[in-house]
Amino acid sequence: MPSLIVKLQNQTGQTHNYILSQDAVQPPKPLVIANVKVPQQGSAIITVDIPNTYYAYAITYQAPSHSSSVETIAKRAITLGKMQDDGTQTLGSSVQYVVTDKVPDLADGALPKEGKVNAFEIRTGSDFTEKDAKEGNFLIGYGSKDQAYQGFIPMPASSYQIFPSQVFYLNFVDETKGSTMIIETSGNPLKIDFSALDGPVSVVHRQDGELFIED
Repeated sequence: MPSLIVKLQNQTGQTHNYILSQDAVQPPKPLVIANVKVPQQGSAIITVDIPNTYYAYAITYQAPSHSSSVETIAKRAITLGKMQDDGTQTLGSSVQYVVTDKVPDLADGALPKEGKVNAFEIRTGSDFTEKDAKEGNFLIGYGSKDQAYQGFIPMPASSYQIFPSQVFYLNFVDETKGSTMIIETSGNPLKIDFSALDGPVSVVHRQDGELFIED
């Protein structure tokens, strides 16, 4: 599978933990895809694998004030919609999100495919309320076979077209405890659009605290 690479230099004079996520502004907080601790005047490489097959995710999380452990409730392999050379569209997967006794899941049965080009669909029913989703810390999203990349709070009786993206955000935090979590960030995240860049991306964290992409 292809990999996206960030070459990071820490020039701030302080040790920092850096996280890569696909959320800039949220609720709730960004899912951490990768994290690395870099000493002052040090460097590191962050690598993210882009899967050949994406997965739909049903997630819950526990929410202390700073960071949140994430639990994967269910995941299902999906296909993305595709535009063929002759102009016809092959629809992407559709997945049903279900909630039983306030416990979320992804249904096993196949649905008629309704995913748009480069997307798949997650449908929700009327078996939960907006209050249930917020109080239960429900998230739906997508990721690789090994971890979720992005998640958001679902609303009942809705249809979501989900477009996996190569846009990521790099930020720094005071402390991280692992890559499968949600965490409160500090500073302004740096947007990295790998689809618009060629090869590994070099990022410098300057003494003024700003992150920037080096030419």
